[in-house]
Amino acid sequence: YLVASICFIQALKGLSNPKMARRGNAFGMIGMTIAALTTVALIFELRKLSGGNYSGLALILAGLVVGGGVGAFVARKVEMTKMPELVAAMHSLIGLAAVCIAVAAVAEPAAFGIVAAGQPLPPGNRIELFIGTFVGAITFSGSVIAFGKLSGKY
Repeated sequence: YLVASICFIQALKGLSNPKMARRGNAFGMIGMTIAALTTVALIFELRKLSGGNYSGLALILAGLVVGGGVGAFVARKVEMTKMPELVAAMHSLIGLAAVCIAVAAVAEPAAFGIVAAGQPLPPGNRIELFIGTFVGAITFSGSVIAFGKLSGKY
């Protein structure tokens, strides 16, 4: 995950300059590949240790297929001049996902391995989840506003 994070930072750095955009995209793709393969490897390792239930892996693969299909369809339909709008719309979904994950972690912390079943959330985790919800909500609302402004609807 550390190597993937470094690749993502390099991707952002590369995407800040049009001359370096290809390199930035390459770093982003490499980072996401590393992150996805690491996650799959961790799922296999954890399931091997816990007795072999791979239902979580099936859900991740289904999400990849559905999300990748929707993303590919939208990317083919959008004109180049509408790319900033598309980026704003997709960014709003990232913020919404962060809010949903934080709310789910507060509602069922044992499912995320934060605490044992029936135990309260530690104060540090409460603060972390509050910040995640707050930042995700701001990202969502700001990106929706940006989409509206870019599309001329606001």
